[in-house]
Amino acid sequence: MMDKILFVCTGNTCRSPMAQVIFNMLSAQKGLGIVAESAGVATVSGLYASDNAVRAIAEIGGDLSTFRTRFLPEVDLNEYKLFVALSDEHADIMRSMGIPDSHIRVLRRAPNVNDKYDIRQGIVDPYGGDINVYRKCRDEIYGAVKGLIASI
Repeated sequence: MMDKILFVCTGNTCRSPMAQVIFNMLSAQKGLGIVAESAGVATVSGLYASDNAVRAIAEIGGDLSTFRTRFLPEVDLNEYKLFVALSDEHADIMRSMGIPDSHIRVLRRAPNVNDKYDIRQGIVDPYGGDINVYRKCRDEIYGAVKGLIASI
């Protein structure tokens, strides 16, 4: 059986689905034998990914057109080797559900090297933003997922 990881954000319509697709694209290219899925801490199962998330992912060759959201408490947590939060708040929620800290990582964007006050942080939610906000989010996730893959 293939190892699985779970990306977790708030609504499971933007960040975690984009992270799921990007991870799966890079994992397949590298032949890692790991597959990613995603879920949200504040959603209902069965919703579509946001239009701009679908569009931003399509621009890099990914497909979110058939994606459907999943509510984290409805997911069988025993299926996953690693849980990847898109923010510290999501990690806290997973800890409160009994997921051990050793199985949780927070996806962090790289700091802006041109801004000495920019510190590493979780991926900012693009919900409600225009396509350019989603592209920036996608690119931050891409860089962060590349770092994640290098560390596992």
